[in-house]
Amino acid sequence: MTDLSAEFSRSLRAAGVVGAGGAGFPSYVKAQGRAEFALVNAAECEPLLKKDQKILEYFPEKVFDGLELLMRAVGASKGVLGIKKKHEEIIPRLKEIAKSRKNISILEMGDYYPAGDEQCLVYEATGRIVPPGGIPLEVGCVVANVETLYNASFAPRPVTETFVTVNGGVKKPATFRVPVGVTWRECVENFCGGFTVKDPAYIDGGPMMGKVQTDFDLPLVKASGGIIVLPKDHPLIVKKAQSRQTFTRIGRSACDQCSYCTEFCPRYLLGHNVQPHRVMRTMLFAGGPEHKLHSQYGLLCCECSLCSLYSCPEGLHPREACVSAKADLREQKVGFKNSPLNTGKKPEVHPVRDFRKVPVSKLVRRLGLEDYNKPAPWNAASCAPASVKILMSQHIGVPCVPAVKEGQRVEKGAVVGDVPADKLGCPVHASISGTVRKVNERYVEIIA
Repeated sequence: MTDLSAEFSRSLRAAGVVGAGGAGFPSYVKAQGRAEFALVNAAECEPLLKKDQKILEYFPEKVFDGLELLMRAVGASKGVLGIKKKHEEIIPRLKEIAKSRKNISILEMGDYYPAGDEQCLVYEATGRIVPPGGIPLEVGCVVANVETLYNASFAPRPVTETFVTVNGGVKKPATFRVPVGVTWRECVENFCGGFTVKDPAYIDGGPMMGKVQTDFDLPLVKASGGIIVLPKDHPLIVKKAQSRQTFTRIGRSACDQCSYCTEFCPRYLLGHNVQPHRVMRTMLFAGGPEHKLHSQYGLLCCECSLCSLYSCPEGLHPREACVSAKADLREQKVGFKNSPLNTGKKPEVHPVRDFRKVPVSKLVRRLGLEDYNKPAPWNAASCAPASVKILMSQHIGVPCVPAVKEGQRVEKGAVVGDVPADKLGCPVHASISGTVRKVNERYVEIIA
């Protein structure tokens, strides 16, 4: 690791910069690697979410600043921003900025799902295939989200706000920036004018990979990207909320092994040995070696939900079967590296991959979201919450330990939770100035 890489990595950790695309992987780890390509994932494939588009529309220079910092840290000779070519209103400005920077280009992609899968992006941008079970760094690439690079451009200034989109069953869908720790209810009421549906629920993180929630008083975290508000009886809410017992029982009786789930799988089309239809086959077994072997065909599942929410003609749950299989195998200490499926064979892209890409427009119709697919324009209004709850677990790795006490006065940007230097994780910071009202292992509450 070079001095420049070490310095940037320390700044990212001190600022609490994590992947803002969903999982919240601590960004300082990526800055410690060496890569030829630094890629910006601006595909934003989740239907109805707009926050990456709005950041690039209103704050593009800061994203490019973050990209240049990342390129210098990892020694990348090329920077590529991958965005869907449908965003005609912002691409000319992005190209103009790219020309003013060194060795940065714009990759225009089709409006397919999941173009934002990092391994798909690596292939589209470089022609390289990430090894099964591997990471982009193994083929000389490092990938970062739009908001992640925006935040990185300000490091070591702490991350205290997050950009989100609220769309669906609200009066005024919008994209905005709020302090970390405010609730989704505050977002809906203060920025979107309230609900338009009775008995609402929401999908946190987008309709494909997000989770169903009914509690609008949950606090936002640094990795929050947006929510889709829907009626609780919407078919998408009902399906995503089904239990393992339910989808297993239905799958056992209805799956006819058509293999569409596998044939449309984006990782399978990149040549990885992931076969959801064989995981579905385990539902016919009570256990034993056949069950274990077929389960392992889900180890490389990227959990994009394309199989469950688009490909399956019976409306079954191949993705959930793969997720459950991976959890079972983890308990048995089985991963892809020690699986018999790991033959070491170099993957080859499926010859019909380009013809099996799924248009987002068709996906929206399949999900029953056409009536909720509305523009979510930028709302620049400020947010001054009376209180916030800063969760101690906002990233992959070790949860933070509270670093403040009840009754203590804190200023915006102060560390309120941290992890040991030798553990994977990032500190969390006060998003408002105020007094610490409550401290426990789950969160720190601050009142203004």
